[in-house]
Amino acid sequence: MNPFPEPTEEESRLRRRKVFAFLYGSFIYIIGVWGILLYTVGFVGNFFGPIIDSRFGAVFPWKSIDMGTIEPFWIALSIDIGLLVILGLQHSGMARPTFKDWWTRLVPKHLERSTYIVVAIAALVLLQWQWRPIPTVIWHVEDPFWRQVLAWISFGGWLTVLWATILVGHWKIFGVDQVIDFLEDRPYTKLPQTTPEYYKVGWPVTIRGLWYNARHPDFLGFIIAFWVTPTMTIGHLLFAAGLTAYIMIGIYFLERNLINLWGSDYEEYVKTRSKIIPWFVRRVPGSER
Repeated sequence: MNPFPEPTEEESRLRRRKVFAFLYGSFIYIIGVWGILLYTVGFVGNFFGPIIDSRFGAVFPWKSIDMGTIEPFWIALSIDIGLLVILGLQHSGMARPTFKDWWTRLVPKHLERSTYIVVAIAALVLLQWQWRPIPTVIWHVEDPFWRQVLAWISFGGWLTVLWATILVGHWKIFGVDQVIDFLEDRPYTKLPQTTPEYYKVGWPVTIRGLWYNARHPDFLGFIIAFWVTPTMTIGHLLFAAGLTAYIMIGIYFLERNLINLWGSDYEEYVKTRSKIIPWFVRRVPGSER
């Protein structure tokens, strides 16, 4: 008797799907998430200046928010606004429940999040590739010490985003858990059931820390990263203001959807937590949290 029987056609097909899922999910997380996000940190913080001016500048099309092809003001403004609108429409459109229902009919559930990240990265890459600097300076800090302080505060904003995702399921947010569940033949679940703790309002709440004291601390990190800079130009201001406006609008629609989904439980949660800045939990009559 053959101790290693030939797999059936169905088993072979499943193996191929698992190999593809592993390679696809790994590539998106390692190259897409970390590669593009690290590039975005440099893009927003204008950290590529020394590289652009060196011999390595010709190896890769490095760009920063204030470095690149200078166009007439109104042309640059129109292009940049259009890029911000595309980025916002991609994120908000794909986050709508109706779109998700349609989307998961086309994309396997275990690859849905990774594929969403692919599209999000494409919109972000388009913005960085086609962004037109508007270099008119609004403020500029000359002192080297304070320039370093502001740069580190901005970098701290990015670390806040990373830490916030780690606290509430970093691997699931970026699609890794879904792929691992598929590889190990575990049923797909949208939310972890134990750690981090999820209240019945359907939103992540850690026992203590950022998510316990604010509803959207990850967005606070983005806002810090966008706005804290030693040199603020009109182009940088447009970028920061546009994405901050999108964040606030996105929070409004997100929370409206969650209230429709979870009702009074989520309304109570909104009343007791700050929106983006971690703060003391407010107590309301009859609240259990």
